[in-house]
Parts: sequence; C-alpha cells; structure tokens
Amino acid sequence: MPAEKINNSNQAVAHSFAFVACVTCAVSTAHAQSSVNLYGEIDAGLAYFSNIGGHASYQATSGLVDGSFWGLQGTEDLGNGNKAIFRLESGFSTTTGESLDDHPHYVGLANDSFGTLTLGHQYDLIHDYFAPFTLTGGAGGTAFAHPFDNDNANNTYLASNSVKYVSPTLSGFSAAALYAFSNDAGQFANNRLYNFAANYQNGPFTAGAAYLHANGRGNTAGGAFEPVLLPGANRDVFNASVAKQNTYATGASYVIGDLTLAAAWSRSTFSGVTDADSGAVEPSAGFSNYEVSGVYQLMPSLVLAAMYTYTKGSSAHWHQGGVQADYVFSKRADVYLEAVYQSASSGAPAIINSADPSSSRNQLLIGTGLRAHF
Repeated sequence: MPAEKINNSNQAVAHSFAFVACVTCAVSTAHAQSSVNLYGEIDAGLAYFSNIGGHASYQATSGLVDGSFWGLQGTEDLGNGNKAIFRLESGFSTTTGESLDDHPHYVGLANDSFGTLTLGHQYDLIHDYFAPFTLTGGAGGTAFAHPFDNDNANNTYLASNSVKYVSPTLSGFSAAALYAFSNDAGQFANNRLYNFAANYQNGPFTAGAAYLHANGRGNTAGGAFEPVLLPGANRDVFNASVAKQNTYATGASYVIGDLTLAAAWSRSTFSGVTDADSGAVEPSAGFSNYEVSGVYQLMPSLVLAAMYTYTKGSSAHWHQGGVQADYVFSKRADVYLEAVYQSASSGAPAIINSADPSSSRNQLLIGTGLRAHF
C-alpha cells in the first residue's frame, strides 16, 4: 500500500478513536450529572368482608394497602443549582392486570434555593401536606380512608392539567400552591381546582394544613377532576356533578422514641349538587372527619398501627376503627395483617374504602397481603 494511503488510513483511525473518546467522555459526564431510576411495588392478598349487599364476601385483593404500580423517576443537572426532573408512574391491578390511572406523571424544574415547579397529572396538596397525619396516608393505606374518602386523603383522584409549586424549607417551614386548569374553551373556571398548603417541622413535632377549592367538579370530561360527588364513593351510592367543593384540612404528629402519635381534622363541603345522569338537583353534602392514630415500631422488623375516626355528615355519622401489623422480611418484601370496622348511623351506608356498600349499618374487613418493592 502506498505510504500516502497508509498515512491517511492512520489519520482516519486516529480521528475515529478521538471521536469515540469524546462521545464516551460526554456520556460519562452526562451520566454523572443525571440519573433515571426504575421502582415500584406489587401488593396482593386476601380479604374477608362481613357484608357486601347482604352477603359475606371472600376476595383476592390488589392494593389493599398500596396500589400496585411501577415508575420511572429522573433528574438532570442543568448547572447553577438547577435540575430538570420527571416522574412517570402507572398503576395496575395485580389480580386482573387492569391498568389504573391512579399515579402521577409530570415534568418540572427544581432549584434548592427557589423551590420546585412541576406540570402534569399530580397528587394534590391534601395528599402532600395533610394525608401524612392520617393512617390512610401513612402505614395503613387504602382501607383506612375516611368514609367515601370525602377529603381525598387516600388520593382517590389526582389533579389533571395541574401546575404545582413547592417552596424550599426555611427554618422548618415550607409551602406549596397548585392550580389545575379546566381546559374548557370559554369556561375557564368550569371543572378547575386551586389548592394551597403549608408545613412546619421542629424536631419530633410536625404540623401541616391544606385548603382545596374546586369549581364545577365533573362538569367536563377533560378538567381537573372526574364527575363523582365523593372521591371514593361507589357510583351506585353517589354519582353527581358538583358546582363547588371546599376542603379544609390540618394535622400534627409527635415522635416519642419508637412511637408516632398523630391527630387530623378535615372538613369537606359539596354544594350545587346535581345527578350526573338525570341532572336532578340533589342535597348539598358536608363531612367533618376527626382522626387519632398511632404507629409503633415494636421491633426492627415489626410495625403496629391503629386509628379511630369519627365522621359527621350533613345528616349522618360514621365511627371507624382499624388495626394493622406489618412484618418486614427484607428491604424488598413484607407481609401485613389488618382489620377495619365501620358503623354508620341509621339510614346511612357502611362502606369501607375499597369495598362495596353493606346492606346494614355495619361492615368489617379482615385482610392480609404480601408486598414486594423494587
């Protein structure tokens, strides 16, 4: 081969190696400044319900504590303390394989000094700032929600078309605001939501408060919320559109060694109610929830939890109590056993969250399940 061709060939090879080296360096740098994590949970078990439509029911369950889901969460360093973030989760039923739209997906920007701004399908601020003081928003999960999940502490519905801002924490204080658009041309306030919250933490003491206001809930198919009067209600019990919803919620917790005690109060009102099918005017509804709970780390591998809630409705009331034991095999697997009992006043349905209504004033759930985390 002529010397000139050999030299050209060597130069081409050298350029190729240089290009590969630059790409490798760029990928390594990008990898060092960004990350994407795959995670999730599968929850499956068995449950006994004392009364569903007049009969005892034995069921295979999915998500009796937490809904089963998988997710991707990522961050990329943009420099100067700025980061691009995203979260993409998808829920599913372990027992049927059905996909569920009960988890968030959003994209946003974060800065340690200025806070975090996200856009997408997101948990509202009742979930973020109030639910942690309830057992349904903590160790207990789904079945421990307040009747009909009337305050959405169990995040039965997420806020669509939403923009959320969360402040940095300063001297123990943080705050947040959320707005969910109606996306309805000419009806800016029809099926929209605005939401404010704050939190304070000082050593073992934590407190939080949140306010949620929704207009025209369920009046449109593509707005902030779906058309149902109460978030967790069976549609055979309640199926309505609501002109206005207001929820006020506050809670506090205190840690004493291995014991965490918490108290929570919420008030949800629903006015301008009409039947979603016929358009007939329905009575307004209001619910006040009073909860006390405790979580005790008995052993490194065993957690015990208990709660009691009194809910006062517009013309009815409910008592609900529950206990739970959770045994951890490893960082990725645990097994739980729980019982929830609900008693309603005369004429009101007993309906533990995740169940269909009882034909009587009382309903009992005893359930067990296995969870795997990844």
